[in-house]
Amino acid sequence: MKKRRNLVIIALIFTLGAYFGYNYMYQDHRDIKTEEAFKSVSAADLVTVFKANASPEELNKTIEVTGVVTEIDGNAITIDNAVQCSFDAAVSGISVNDKVTVKGRCIGYDDLFEIVKFDQSNLIK
Repeated sequence: MKKRRNLVIIALIFTLGAYFGYNYMYQDHRDIKTEEAFKSVSAADLVTVFKANASPEELNKTIEVTGVVTEIDGNAITIDNAVQCSFDAAVSGISVNDKVTVKGRCIGYDDLFEIVKFDQSNLIK
């Protein structure tokens, strides 16, 4: 009788663990296009935040960044030599020295190049 109760408890714990593990691993993907921006900031101000704080609250958040395009490289643009934004497709309709606003997910800061990186970026204007 005691063995059976222990087996039931173990099976229940395993089932709950599998359920929560599955839900954690297969969460719905974020749609950055439709998400509201956590913050709107200039490229220079965003770099300043990352230089001053080792663990900023902007990480993994949707942010709108405004500045002048300084480089275009296939599916990515660099804004004010401070923020690199990666897009899903090749960037078209903009050129170097255009003022743009881009919304994307902030994925981190590169200490070596002193540049903030975005992915899933969308050109706002």
